[in-house]
Amino acid sequence: MFSTNIGSTSEGATGYLRPETAQGIFANFHRYKERMTIPFGVAQIGRAFRNEISPRNFIFRAREFEQMEIEFFISPDTWPKYHNYWVEAFWEWFLHLGIREDMLAKDVHESKDLAHYAKACTDITFKYPFGTQELMGIAARGDYDLIRHEELTGKDMKASQRSQMTNKIRPHVIEPSVGLDRLFLALLVSAYHEETIAGEPRKVLRLSPSVAPITVGVFPLMVKNQRIRDIARNIRRDLSR
Repeated sequence: MFSTNIGSTSEGATGYLRPETAQGIFANFHRYKERMTIPFGVAQIGRAFRNEISPRNFIFRAREFEQMEIEFFISPDTWPKYHNYWVEAFWEWFLHLGIREDMLAKDVHESKDLAHYAKACTDITFKYPFGTQELMGIAARGDYDLIRHEELTGKDMKASQRSQMTNKIRPHVIEPSVGLDRLFLALLVSAYHEETIAGEPRKVLRLSPSVAPITVGVFPLMVKNQRIRDIARNIRRDLSR
């Protein structure tokens, strides 16, 4: 964790900045399970901090970044199905955003490379200008986090299943995790194009309409001309249907 001093001097209390958003979801699981049944997910976006020794590659690797995570709680025997589901769902989402498919790839971790608690992990990678790197990871984390929270807090982390309301279990979790900064950089790289028009080279940013806050703007050239304003309103109305 990223430590810092709290107070006006270096002798103040030591505080720690969170390295991920996930643990807040696990710590509050005992509240979620009272209102929802398995399977269900909790999504969160927020700031995270890591003590990177060598921040580099523009916004790809930084000490402070925005992280988006989902903790999707499931029955233990369904983790392969839901792990595959989230890998494919995010792959399709990236394509929808306008990320080039020829620059994406899947990196399935071998068992020897998995974290000690993980049952599986698949990274979706992107071919950045500085090399192919992880864009996001989808991990099957088992029930390790809930077991540890249960041991340390004494709170019951078992939840009801939608199909068997009377049978409570400690769920497993699938965790899709993506850095917003890395995603933004991948969008810019995918949208960057060079072309030649009438012998003149130019650089073009071809962003997908799916990421545009405003898809179409209708601007009458002469605001005081009522006829043109009426035509503009009609065009806007037709486009809004």
